[in-house]
Amino acid sequence: MGKDSHALITGLFMTVLIAGIVIIIIWLGDVQTQTNTYVAETRDSVAGLNVGSTVYYRGIAVGKVSTVRFSPNNPDIIIVPMEIESDVRLSRGVYAILELQGVTGLTRISLKDDGDHSEPLISGSEPENRIPIKPSLIDRLSVSGEDAVNETRELMLRLNQMLNEDNIRQVERILINIETATEQFNLLQDQAGKVLAQVPALTADTRHTLAELNGLSHDAKQLSSQMRQDLAALSRQSSELMQAGTMVGQRLLHTTLPRANTLMLQMKTATRRFDRVAATLEADPQAFLLGAESQPAPGEPGFRELK
Repeated sequence: MGKDSHALITGLFMTVLIAGIVIIIIWLGDVQTQTNTYVAETRDSVAGLNVGSTVYYRGIAVGKVSTVRFSPNNPDIIIVPMEIESDVRLSRGVYAILELQGVTGLTRISLKDDGDHSEPLISGSEPENRIPIKPSLIDRLSVSGEDAVNETRELMLRLNQMLNEDNIRQVERILINIETATEQFNLLQDQAGKVLAQVPALTADTRHTLAELNGLSHDAKQLSSQMRQDLAALSRQSSELMQAGTMVGQRLLHTTLPRANTLMLQMKTATRRFDRVAATLEADPQAFLLGAESQPAPGEPGFRELK
């Protein structure tokens, strides 16, 4: 009975041990998960990336690196085949970034998707289906840091060239000129303060002048209004005068002138008569008192021809 118990325990132990070894082999070999092969490529360094490095997609472990090698068609390109779980769907907008794992110096691949392309990515090693490996933030900062160091070095060299003895003396002269200009500015500021102190009085005078100008403007407006009224009255009077002149002219033309013409004819006739009376009186003054005598007719005695 004792031997049988030891044999049973030994058999159970060996069964459990074998089952554990099989489970560990399956877990380590990852044979329980079907995978698809995707290939990433880059022209930069992949330091720290090894076979078996974990591949993450959006922060989740989805596969491992199968190998890291140069492309047989182009030695400048490094290709990284990856075994990705078959249930992970990648689009053509996916790209890879190398990330450091803590302080170990090892590198893992992190897959990201910019969402610009929704077309699914086909697995395989064809060049059109490869995933580009972009520089990480650390790589970009490293490149930027090197560029900044180079620019700083160049800047220091230029500063050293600028700060020679001639330029230093020129800077000293500039500083002296600046100091002189500052003193002149202070003097100008004092003079400006004095001028500003006189501004209130000038402002009061200006206001008084503006008030007087407003009064003059008001008077000018009144005068202009009165002148317009006077001009209107003068215009009316001129119109009436012109109408009266027109009427007088018409009356003079149609009434007075004909009468004056008749009067002049009558005066001419009267003048002729007066001339005959004067001639008669001159020839016979007694006729004015005794009356005119009958004159002998021509051919009668005593006929005298008047001269």
